[in-house]
Amino acid sequence: MSEVRPRRTQAERSAGTRKALLDATISALHEHGYGATTTLLVAELAGVSRGAMLHQFRTKADLMTYVVEAVFEEEIARYEERLGDIADPQQRLLAYPELGWDVLSRPSGVAVLEILQGSRSDPELAEKLGPVQDRIEHDALARAGVAFSADARSAVAMMRLIVWAVRGLSIAQVLAPEPGGVKDSIKLLRKLIEAGFQTGLLSLDAPAARPESGKAANQ
Repeated sequence: MSEVRPRRTQAERSAGTRKALLDATISALHEHGYGATTTLLVAELAGVSRGAMLHQFRTKADLMTYVVEAVFEEEIARYEERLGDIADPQQRLLAYPELGWDVLSRPSGVAVLEILQGSRSDPELAEKLGPVQDRIEHDALARAGVAFSADARSAVAMMRLIVWAVRGLSIAQVLAPEPGGVKDSIKLLRKLIEAGFQTGLLSLDAPAARPESGKAANQ
């Protein structure tokens, strides 16, 4: 006699729908780009009805904002796993190029970059993403041991350089005829940061306290 499975709760069904939509959106953005990723395409890929999707996300901007936040939460776990044993802020910053590449070059990272670029021509999305991006940047800097202060301006600039260089190279990997060679640029970036510390061009004055795991620095 086959075992009767308990019926899923409404919350479980809702979570399952959201996970299906998240995976479908990432896949569509990675393969087709922001412009070609419609809510109809996402619903089709996720295997859910248009009504079920609208019940979760009223607009495309709502869906895309959710994707950015969900991907960021998943990335936090990866950063914490790799950076958890590195107490020295300088070593944490040195670890970011290769770690950032491992995280941001995945389909989910490319999908987020597509969303960020898409927000330039979508005022509703830009308005929703503004505070989300601000929170993400503050959290990333704090986790690297970098403070938003006059004394740490060079370190803040370096973190932004790392993140956006890696994001740009993640697209280069998609477009390059030999994508495997793109990682050589990541290794070079780490060497440049090391040289910055050695020459004194880059310093980590007034490091920030690391936030509690899973929490944003400004929450």
